[in-house]
Amino acid sequence: MAEFDEELFEASLCIESNEWTKDTLSGLPACKGVLFFTDASDQPIQLLQVANLRRTAQAKLIHEEPLWPHRKTDISELTTKIFYTCCDNNFEMQLTYIQLAHAVFQKNAGDWIQLPKISLAVIETDSYLPFFYVSDNPKTDENRKAFGLFPSRKAAAAFCETLNAVFELCRNPSLLNTGRETSCPYLQMQTCPGPCLGTGNRKSYSDAVQRACTAAAGQIDSTTQQLYEQMNLSAQSMRFEQAATLKKQIESLKQLTGNDFTWVHDLQNLCVLHIDIGAKRKITGKNKKRQLYKAWKITAKDIYELGIFVPQTPEQVMSFLNRRWNDGQKFVYSPTHKEHLAVLSLFLFRSNPSGLWLDCTQKIPEDDLTNGLFHK
Repeated sequence: MAEFDEELFEASLCIESNEWTKDTLSGLPACKGVLFFTDASDQPIQLLQVANLRRTAQAKLIHEEPLWPHRKTDISELTTKIFYTCCDNNFEMQLTYIQLAHAVFQKNAGDWIQLPKISLAVIETDSYLPFFYVSDNPKTDENRKAFGLFPSRKAAAAFCETLNAVFELCRNPSLLNTGRETSCPYLQMQTCPGPCLGTGNRKSYSDAVQRACTAAAGQIDSTTQQLYEQMNLSAQSMRFEQAATLKKQIESLKQLTGNDFTWVHDLQNLCVLHIDIGAKRKITGKNKKRQLYKAWKITAKDIYELGIFVPQTPEQVMSFLNRRWNDGQKFVYSPTHKEHLAVLSLFLFRSNPSGLWLDCTQKIPEDDLTNGLFHK
């Protein structure tokens, strides 16, 4: 391992021997943060996210009774130095841990970082017959569109399958350019217009791709409304079979408004506001302290620290956010786009995530912000 910069950490404790006691560890703060244990040569032993720095260090290094055989390796005999950084909340702790893991372990950082795998719905609009498929590659450009985030690969696959079916995009791409296109079951079931055989109108297919991308970007309601209008016109014109098909398409699209698809957007537009607790500040002339809050703006590629504030009134909070929204300080912690999205997914899809998480892809939702901060 390459030498690391000790200034990456907030502070450290060091003893000449490895005889750790409650007295020697009393200098550690009793707050959540990141602990890093090293030996006499500054070689790493463990890097941990912990809820209480002092308590965890004591549990790792002080043993009043012999360890049972099934316990993990006793690091107290190796550790001569402890580095640490305090954090105010779980999100900040996760970012700090990843930042330190990359700085300390460099190429081997992946061995220390455990994050969920990401799954995205992708469509390449310049391909022969564009269709939605699942990918973990978040790359986007003029022709490659990626949509997310999803809680699982299963949810991403259901999203792709629904859009391909509703808008009659290719659902069997493995047969393209093989000469066996006529054996496609979707063509035989007449659920595909057969553009690969020249029987479908390419202009109509391109229009369907555009409508599918609009729906994928979160415009499910407007898309279903258009289908409702088409269904009513078909029914009025006595085209009942077509009306029944449109009804099934509407019902399929409505499934994409469930909880698994709450955070699905075009990645190029995704924007999330996260607010969580910060430190406590003493009020002048009073004994009690006032709780501070921290705010972050998170896009599909970056995190911006918006600063610290006290939520006194909804108007003051909105004023603070509007002032800082485009001037936040970029927080550099991860070298890969995929890893960044995995961190965001880790928090968005927890059953009970800490702090407040708001979808700001269109704008800051003032009512949700007010309810989250003032009407808990």
